[in-house]
Amino acid sequence: MRVPAFPSRRLRSSSRSARSVGPDRSRSEPVLLSLSCWLCLCLSALSGIAERTASAASGILLESPGELEDVLATTFDDAGHPVGSSSFRVEILEDGIRHMRVEMAVDGGGLNVSEALLEVVENDAPSAREASPAPGETVAPRHFRVLEEQSQATRADGVRLPFLVIDHRKGRVSCYPPDRDRTRGRHVEIGSEDRIVNVPMQLLFQPLVSGEVDHLRFRIATCKKGPVLYRIVAVRGPAGEYGGHRFVEIRYGPDLGNTVAWLASRLLPRFSFWFDRDSGRYLGHRMPLHRKGPEVLLIREGLRPGDLGLFDRN
Repeated sequence: MRVPAFPSRRLRSSSRSARSVGPDRSRSEPVLLSLSCWLCLCLSALSGIAERTASAASGILLESPGELEDVLATTFDDAGHPVGSSSFRVEILEDGIRHMRVEMAVDGGGLNVSEALLEVVENDAPSAREASPAPGETVAPRHFRVLEEQSQATRADGVRLPFLVIDHRKGRVSCYPPDRDRTRGRHVEIGSEDRIVNVPMQLLFQPLVSGEVDHLRFRIATCKKGPVLYRIVAVRGPAGEYGGHRFVEIRYGPDLGNTVAWLASRLLPRFSFWFDRDSGRYLGHRMPLHRKGPEVLLIREGLRPGDLGLFDRN
């Protein structure tokens, strides 16, 4: 099967203005993550758990509660004020490959753009939430594997940061200069077990949302002076209700061992995703815009932070 490269043009991209959330202090060679760039704020003190090992094939099966959907979101600052707009866009490419594009933006400057190519898993089985389809019934694919991920951020002052590429087919993570010059990259092999997920975290966390597992361990890739891999653990956090529906918070942070799964739900409240507990639908997430950048909160269009128990005044 021929797998297409990332499209050279933006697919169904949305035009977003930008106003600054707050001071942007990143002056050194920063990390470009997508939906995972947030973690570098705390990972800098945990470099001892970084991994640099030999290559392998992808090992994580991602689950979707339905066909991948476009999502519009409002960007809030860490005080709960709306400061911009963000989006998740999905296109179906050649051979059914899904191209996911995530834009996190703030008004006046500051942008993070991440992309992923997702391959549909053949002979897909129904998820835990649904019954088997009737004979002849067509259903949306439910499981995917990541083929490639890319991320790059721009600071509020307009300076572009390094370009991160995770090629799961080649088993390699690469960091390139801001101009994306492929002749000047630094590389590291992924290792014997590829459990890296930087972009489609809303799919990665579905087994936690449905209660199939109590915790989930994976890795993320970052750019410092070169690529670095980190072990991460995610757990279910507090649950609540919004508009008659139930939601659940998923919290995640550095994996320091077996006790962290218990401690994370109590000690790592800043890096979170929120989901509808019954349908698995993404509702929002909180993370820094980029390494040492301002922390932002994305909330699905039509909801407010207060619907998820955040910022009482909203």
